[in-house]
Amino acid sequence: AYVPPVDTRTYGLFYVGQRSFGVVDLEGGLRYENVSHDPQFGLTRSFDVGAGSLGLISSLESGWTFALLGDYSTRAPTVEELFSDGPHLATGSYEIGDPELDKERAANVSATIQWENDSWLLAASFYYTDFTDFIYEQPTGEELDELPVFLWQQDDATFRGVDLEAEWRAIQWDSGEFALTAFYDQVRAKLKDGNNRNLPRIPPERWGLGARLNWIGFTFTLDYARSSEQTDIADFELPTEGFEDLRAYLGYGWDFNDSLLEVFITGRNLTDDEQRHHTSFIKDFAPQPGRTIEGGIRFTL
Repeated sequence: AYVPPVDTRTYGLFYVGQRSFGVVDLEGGLRYENVSHDPQFGLTRSFDVGAGSLGLISSLESGWTFALLGDYSTRAPTVEELFSDGPHLATGSYEIGDPELDKERAANVSATIQWENDSWLLAASFYYTDFTDFIYEQPTGEELDELPVFLWQQDDATFRGVDLEAEWRAIQWDSGEFALTAFYDQVRAKLKDGNNRNLPRIPPERWGLGARLNWIGFTFTLDYARSSEQTDIADFELPTEGFEDLRAYLGYGWDFNDSLLEVFITGRNLTDDEQRHHTSFIKDFAPQPGRTIEGGIRFTL
């Protein structure tokens, strides 16, 4: 075990509520929590944390929906972040925690715009988060037990991102529909200070296209996604090249009373591209599986 035995106790009190004012809904929440970590060896750490959020959602008859959310939250360090000290074989690393870590604080604002009618769905979401004492695992460039050493530490950081989604239900009939989809997402994460402000294991931007056909009992989907290269890397971190992912699914289902019997065949990474997810600890020596084709029978009660 790379973490010593620790007893953790958590007590929480929270409230969530919603009130409608015509075309505008108001949502809010409050939370208070006490987290206590009592390790077998070392001093007990206790944290008082909480969160508050307030959101406005407006749905119009024209199909437009607007949402604006603001929240402030604090998070207690986990057992692994505080007390780990040993080889973590699942991630191929030697992890070292910091028992002096403070609680993490985050102020976040996000906005969503969506428009939908019988044929179209368009949605865009934007968010910005300002972290104080953000907790993350940083490679050090050193080795212990022939494993790279990762150190839990905290610094101020900012995250910002965008998610875009579109769907066109091109053909619709009583027994099914044919639809085309598209998506795009991007996240940028930076430390506020330092020579290299890049945070480790941040995903690159992605985009993709898809098609979906439902006809009688048949379901067919074809999805293509492109992940860009990631060169905004932290110290002692290797970049990853971009890759493609083509997936397909074909199934047919029969209804039996309240149960469903489905025969299907599915394929993943059909282009057999070399895929290395930048968020993975083991990406440098264990890429994702190559071309994979599976078939089966699924019975759902």
